[in-house]
Amino acid sequence: MSREFKIFLAAFTFSLIFWWGINTSEEILKSSFLVAQIAENPPILVSQGVKAKEEINRPDDSQQFIRNQQIEDLNLEAEAAISIFLDSSGKKKILFAKEPEKRLPIASLSKLMTAIIILENDDLSQEITISKEAVDQESELGNLKIGEKFFVKDLLYLLLMESSNDAAYALAEVQGIEEFVKLMNLKAAELQLNNTHFANPTGLDGNQAINYSTTQDLVKLTEYLLQKPVIWKIISTPTARLYSSDGVFHHQILNTNEFLGSRLVSWKNQIIGGKTGWTPRAKGCLLLVLKSPIKNGYLINVILGSADRFGEMEKMVNWIYEAYQLQ
Repeated sequence: MSREFKIFLAAFTFSLIFWWGINTSEEILKSSFLVAQIAENPPILVSQGVKAKEEINRPDDSQQFIRNQQIEDLNLEAEAAISIFLDSSGKKKILFAKEPEKRLPIASLSKLMTAIIILENDDLSQEITISKEAVDQESELGNLKIGEKFFVKDLLYLLLMESSNDAAYALAEVQGIEEFVKLMNLKAAELQLNNTHFANPTGLDGNQAINYSTTQDLVKLTEYLLQKPVIWKIISTPTARLYSSDGVFHHQILNTNEFLGSRLVSWKNQIIGGKTGWTPRAKGCLLLVLKSPIKNGYLINVILGSADRFGEMEKMVNWIYEAYQLQ
């Protein structure tokens, strides 16, 4: 090997070591800088992604009811009352409550459960013949006659709009009265209406065992009812024409809910539906559901044991709109 070649080889080897060292040092410096940057600014890309996903899936709570403390508390004469905001995710906020767990007779509010049992167990196109026992029920609402024939779906209008006891009894007879009442109580247990009991499909009390519940349980029942659009279609209807199964006009049905008729209130267009009830023992009862001022929500309102159910319901709803602000 010549002397010149040895010198060249040594110089080449030294240059390789030199440049390798520089590159390695640069990588080390880069790594050190990256570590320092991470220490000062922890990784946020992943956490930001999770946060963004959570924000997308989180219910919109930008609006909520805030109590205006300058508005005085509400006083009602009713034995029990409640007003609850229910949002689209099922969360509830109590806006007003008086004796929400007090068991009281509920009169014809019972017919809401009667309607549920009919919808879940009967054929709406089935024809029913009115019996003497049905006609003998207290109250002349419905004006049914022995031997008349109607389809189940048409009797539902009579049941819920005119609150006919004849219709309630006739519908329950399809299952048998005892079996029907059993189904009502089984459904109450399923819905965890722990302070509710049914003794009949009509809501009549007289000398009989009574149907009772609480305003709190009736809110739960209403939540379930919101899954039954057929019921809300009926109880939001002011008037309807009843026909027998052979197509003969029977009579004009008028809804007993005054808020759907001539009674004027500022929130009339917000009404989704309601149900009335009255007996001497229960006094005036009323359930009313409104669209909430907050998007996709409901205001569920119940009055039990009132001498002026419509007046007190109007007073309570007006107070809710005044006493709460949207924030």
